[in-house]
Amino acid sequence: MKAVGIDIGTTNIGLVAVALDTAQVVQRLSSPNRRIPSQDGFSYLQDPKTIAATAEELLSRLPMSASSIGVNGQVHGILYLDKRGKVLSPLYTWLDRRGTEQINGEVPRERLLARCGRILPNGYGLLTHYANRIMALVPDGAARITGICEYVTERILGGPLDKTDESCLAPFGGWDHLSGKHDPVLLAEILPAGSPAFLAAAEPLSSAGRNSAGIPVAYPVGDNQASFFALVIDPETACLVSIGTSGQLTLFSRSSRRIPSMELRPYFGLGSLQVNATLCAGKAYEVLERFCQSILTRGDIKDADETFVYSLMEAAAREPGCGEALRVETSFNGNRADPSIQGSITGIGLDNLSLGSLVRGTIDGIVRELKDCRVDLGEEFRSISTLIATGNTVRKNPLLVESLQRQFGLDTMAPDIDNAAAVGSALVGAVAAGTITLEERVPLLKRLLWKSG
Repeated sequence: MKAVGIDIGTTNIGLVAVALDTAQVVQRLSSPNRRIPSQDGFSYLQDPKTIAATAEELLSRLPMSASSIGVNGQVHGILYLDKRGKVLSPLYTWLDRRGTEQINGEVPRERLLARCGRILPNGYGLLTHYANRIMALVPDGAARITGICEYVTERILGGPLDKTDESCLAPFGGWDHLSGKHDPVLLAEILPAGSPAFLAAAEPLSSAGRNSAGIPVAYPVGDNQASFFALVIDPETACLVSIGTSGQLTLFSRSSRRIPSMELRPYFGLGSLQVNATLCAGKAYEVLERFCQSILTRGDIKDADETFVYSLMEAAAREPGCGEALRVETSFNGNRADPSIQGSITGIGLDNLSLGSLVRGTIDGIVRELKDCRVDLGEEFRSISTLIATGNTVRKNPLLVESLQRQFGLDTMAPDIDNAAAVGSALVGAVAAGTITLEERVPLLKRLLWKSG
């Protein structure tokens, strides 16, 4: 019984196969996910056809048959399909910023706020579509608006998908999982009569159908929820920090309380997740790496690859005297509330402007931006004793784990598991197919993550 999970990440597309009887990841495959170049500085586009073809190619490389398939990945972004399911547009990703561009004298996000009293963060799919309407970029013949996870699932199933899990539906910007309804005021403004069809909510942890080989395929789920599902065994006492391209601090909640600095997200009908989402976590560290690379290139050191530069950065940060780091604000790409915010470096003196201090300051800035919401959480955080850290940036950078432990003051654990989100979607697929139950997932995770029975 091999449960397969596919993760449509912003940087990479990954696949894992989990043997449910032995609680082992028996297959890992990965392929890069490229950005489409654009002359528009606000655009962040990817090719949905290439993404789907890559996912199908990874599936074809499996040396074993699957008992179920689950898909997760980047959310918020949109693409357009015609009536036959043909792609008519690029994928406008969650990093796309057209919602706050001035277009013919008005800004889509501000117009939305003025007309219906609602505000959506940059990159949310419904705001992106609203901007495309204003810019006359909605393609002719567009019959459906969907996300990349839904499109990939469609391709695997071989048929259209008009529903998705709430964890994918809510990030478009119009779905409230507490009421179980779309926001009627928002949708009336963004999707008036004659607009392309939009998605509805599927039952949590349910199957979307079977592919041509008869394998059950689950409705797609969000990457945040998939990672939490794979890594957090006791949600009452543990929180999750995910650091990849972006960053997320996630806590389970049974409350419907909305906290200004957090997003309240659906969690498979089991409760909600309080999430502090930053836009530039691992990406901020990547910016620093590119800066170092440019200096080395200027010095005619042309054979310094990425691995060498990152090791150089870590070594510099561990040199004596780097404890008093510079203060680096890592909101290089803005934040959910204010996309115009930029990063900064302060506290520069005569003797502390060094590579090591820049590295430590950047790492501490990434963690601080995630931690700053803690003051608003109150009761939700008092029962938390363990922080579970995940993401490629965490796995590759022990300095991040040290900073997390120091700043949060919690017992910090970093499971040695590659692509937790893909593992989570594999388990979602297994539950949706009826291969395992929710209760059976707990001992399976203990064996998978911590090598204990």
